[in-house]
Amino acid sequence: MYRNSEPSKCDPPGTFREVVAHPGGYNRVIEKAIMMEHRFAFVFWMKWKRALQQRSWLRQPAPTLVTIDWHRDLAPPEDHHKRQLEKLDPSNLSDTANYVWAQFAHTNDGHILSAAWLNLIGDIVLLKNAAGPLRDTFTDREDNSHQIFEFRTYKRFEEFLTGRDDHNIFLDIDLDYFIHGKGNVFYPGTFKPYSETEIKAVIDHQSPVFDYLLPRTDGLTIAQEPSYCGGIANSCSILKVVNNQLFDDHNNWKHLENS
Repeated sequence: MYRNSEPSKCDPPGTFREVVAHPGGYNRVIEKAIMMEHRFAFVFWMKWKRALQQRSWLRQPAPTLVTIDWHRDLAPPEDHHKRQLEKLDPSNLSDTANYVWAQFAHTNDGHILSAAWLNLIGDIVLLKNAAGPLRDTFTDREDNSHQIFEFRTYKRFEEFLTGRDDHNIFLDIDLDYFIHGKGNVFYPGTFKPYSETEIKAVIDHQSPVFDYLLPRTDGLTIAQEPSYCGGIANSCSILKVVNNQLFDDHNNWKHLENS
């Protein structure tokens, strides 16, 4: 294996990272990370939790993960993966990215509970398009309980989320949420992307959901997942609408423009 020349600074393959102002209006910044494959979000969650701890900005045991996704990416790590995860060095992003690339399932459904196993994230709140509402608990390596709350309807997601009292949140958006049908490119004609109006109804910086989320968000991951968006053209079109709902042409948060 080749060693990365800057293991503490590199980004995973197929990702694009930008530094933006903190959406809470604080005098600090966060990162927005866009990736082709959702599983690489794990690398950024590891990086960001460590940074929050080092700067004494973490006000709860681990940031709550709020994720918007068509699928339930909640496959638990197997025992041998748990042992491997525990050997990862949080300061070595190169090795972590290599591990995610080589060992995480290419179905991109194992990154969330792998992160919970290491307590990189705390509770998990999911808005999904698959299956009905569910509630579950996942226990990590130190016997911490992570509550998992899953919602199929936006209204119930909004009611639950805005009733919480989180201090640190990682916001995670998988663009395949915005597909009617399953969106798999191998089954053409079985899906249709959300209209721009439908996307804007979910990603709206003026909504109660984002009024709650944005001041508490300490990192934003966006997964393009073109294979489940019906191809790269659909994925890019959806990304443009999502990004424009949150940011202006200069990458400034829209909700802070008049503050």
